[in-house]
Amino acid sequence: MPKFPLRGERFTIVCAVALCCLSTIASSQTVQPSSIYSGPSPEKPISILEFAPPDQRVVAMPLQERIRLGAVPKRGMCSTDPAKTSDNGLLSGNGKMWVEVFGDPFSEQIFFHHEKLLQPWRDHPLQAPQIASVLPEVRKLILAGEYRQALELSLGTAEKTDTKPATDNLRDHPAFDMRIIESDPHSVSDYLRTTDFETGEVKVTWRDNQGVWVRRIFVSRPDNAVVQLLTAPDHGVINITLQLDTSMVLPGRRTDGTVRHITERAAQSGTLHDPGADQIRFLRAFEPHHLVLQGYYSTAQGHPGYASVTRVIATGGTVTAGKDQLNLQGVRSLTLITRIETWPAMEQKDVDSLEKDVDEITPDYETLLERHAPGQASVIDRASVDFGGSSLHAMSGEEMLIDQRTRQGYNPALLEDLFDMGRYWLYLRSGDYPPMWGHININVNLQISGAVMGNLPEAIASYTRWLEELLPDAKVNAANIFGAQGALFGIHPTVDGDPLTHFAYTWPHQYWISGGGWMYSPLWDYYLATGDRQFLREHILPGLKELALFYGSYLTIEDKTGHYIFVPSYSPENWPRNTQDSPVVINSAMDIMVCHEVLSHLIVASEILGVESENIPHWKAILAKLPPYLLDSDGALKEWEWPGIQEALDHRHVSHLYGVWPADEITPDGTPELARAAWLAARKRGQGNASAHGLLHRSLAAARLMDPYLVNFDLKQLLEQGYVNPSLTTMHNPYALPSPDPQGGIPTLIMEMLVYSRPGVIGLLPSVPDSLAKGSIQGILARTQTTVDQLTWNLETGRIDLTLTSRIDQTLKLFVRRGIEHIDTADGVLAGPVAVGADECIIHLQALHPTTLHFSLGRAEPSAWIRRGGQ
Repeated sequence: MPKFPLRGERFTIVCAVALCCLSTIASSQTVQPSSIYSGPSPEKPISILEFAPPDQRVVAMPLQERIRLGAVPKRGMCSTDPAKTSDNGLLSGNGKMWVEVFGDPFSEQIFFHHEKLLQPWRDHPLQAPQIASVLPEVRKLILAGEYRQALELSLGTAEKTDTKPATDNLRDHPAFDMRIIESDPHSVSDYLRTTDFETGEVKVTWRDNQGVWVRRIFVSRPDNAVVQLLTAPDHGVINITLQLDTSMVLPGRRTDGTVRHITERAAQSGTLHDPGADQIRFLRAFEPHHLVLQGYYSTAQGHPGYASVTRVIATGGTVTAGKDQLNLQGVRSLTLITRIETWPAMEQKDVDSLEKDVDEITPDYETLLERHAPGQASVIDRASVDFGGSSLHAMSGEEMLIDQRTRQGYNPALLEDLFDMGRYWLYLRSGDYPPMWGHININVNLQISGAVMGNLPEAIASYTRWLEELLPDAKVNAANIFGAQGALFGIHPTVDGDPLTHFAYTWPHQYWISGGGWMYSPLWDYYLATGDRQFLREHILPGLKELALFYGSYLTIEDKTGHYIFVPSYSPENWPRNTQDSPVVINSAMDIMVCHEVLSHLIVASEILGVESENIPHWKAILAKLPPYLLDSDGALKEWEWPGIQEALDHRHVSHLYGVWPADEITPDGTPELARAAWLAARKRGQGNASAHGLLHRSLAAARLMDPYLVNFDLKQLLEQGYVNPSLTTMHNPYALPSPDPQGGIPTLIMEMLVYSRPGVIGLLPSVPDSLAKGSIQGILARTQTTVDQLTWNLETGRIDLTLTSRIDQTLKLFVRRGIEHIDTADGVLAGPVAVGADECIIHLQALHPTTLHFSLGRAEPSAWIRRGGQ
């Protein structure tokens, strides 16, 4: 048997044989294809669409017809196929309620949601496990290298409490699925479904031999109602069955009569302890003018529930009610007005009151839309981006994604629509509460990330209200788990609160201490963008003080150099290669970075407000004793700042880049050596299971590190490899698991690659990919109390035009890393002459006075600092 690898004489013989073969091939005559294969040519490939029954095909409205009719809203999108699954529905919402519209002409499904619909506790509300008594021993074991034993001690202690390891989260759920069923499916043409971002209206249209059919729906903010209008063509009538299906209300459950029982969740691996209500009982009351649905959870704590009332207004024809459906025959038009409410202890009088309120809403679709649309448009039109995609705007989501995959660069209309869709989605999901899908170790953070820069104060208001509601539970978490003062935020907060109950061996969230700092980071950015001192005093300072109290209790152990040791410490959701398969170790970079951010912000806030003078020295002393960051043998930033802990580089999270984004601790101009280490860590990182949030966090860090290559690399994956649906909704993994992380994160990435800012500094085009050589962005906020009224660029001609409006009189440093050949602006704007080839200038801005600058650019590379940083 041959031995490998080949060495010496054996290797020489093999090489000689290979060269001989190559020589023989090269000297022979050209081989004709027919001498290799002489069979018939492959048949023409067949589209899967051809297998649809001819009499049930849905044929799309052609692109040219969409253009001729102006069928696609100016700021909106379209799809040419009905959704087959809920991840591809079109969206409308008012914050409190939202809908997902599938758009099937003959078997329509519309998922109705309410922001407060959450599985309640089955027995009694859980708290974080009381495990603080074992913390000293846990720390001792970890510092001795007994990582597994330390974690098992913690989990074993929790097992003896009501809150056991592997306790599942309370889950949100839809209210119901409205089904509109046509008994005579047939082939249709000119099919189109659209979303108008400026009105919030979703429209589905198609044509058959009777004419054009139209279904419209929006969710009104002024009237707090879902409003629908179905109209028949001139020579047609509506013959449908209307049902409210609850089979999908609790995912992973089974139906037993009118009661829904919880069963094992198919998406979860292993067994989880489900603390939520295990049954929900539905009552239906259908009559010709109303559809009333009541859902009662079965719990030991009262009678929580929700109800939906739909008013039915039919023109012409007949409407008859069955037990579980409404039958409409010969109807010319149909208006439906729906409102959903929740109660901690639902009674019949609550449902009766809801029905009365719905009946008082004006029963006219156009009147309600006219009342709603101006407010919607004013929010959407605050900010926009233009990459030159107007000529492609009428393309459907399906066509845009196909086109994107054929390009080396970008379909400009797709990027523009994703920017608009992301802001539209964040607004429609901001009511009394913000969107909160998933965890606060990256998911919710990305979902809310575009609120400040994208000029959506409504989203920040919802987010702030929710965050402050979580503080009481966060204080209990800190006391129960660490015996500490202050606040420790749990990994999976909900509208019900934030008890830290979701943890296990492979995801020991009980020891993740950085959630609070990340939660407060967007609030700090809002202050930087607005300068609102009242907001700083009332909504930021109190929470940061609670987090600082926790750090004061937690940081009690020092290393031999006098630096604090973060122990136990957890870097979501990764674990080192050599710590006995335990993720709970020492000095995760994220924990250090978030602590640095919290204390730095707290000190600055206190100094601005002239308060806490007695505590500032203490906070500064903690900062001075934070451990230094470590570099690996390549010079890359390590994820754990403790000698001997081995990196695990192929993972979806990039938590050790927190200091770059969203924080400002690491910057190319302020900390070039550390910034280069972070850049190298981003370049080295594997993608793990290719979660979208990992690509987004890495690309957002790359944007701030002025690395257009990595921004382009990650952004193209997001657009081309199954993270974006034809409806422009998004996924957690390629083609799997609906998730709004990219919905919120992609607009943030677009803004960050075009404009960088921090107090006193604005950067232009820090990391825009070369293929986006022309464009403009309007109405976004910089973290300098400044609005970017207009930024227009043309890299082919080397020109940037910029208009800024500052809220205050101030002096800023403005950098353009491509180099500045010349600046044209009004007298008094430039603080002094700017040398040819310089990459920054100092400008003076007057409060509320738009200031315009015109730049002629040089040819420098934005990422040139990386080579300088390594010197």
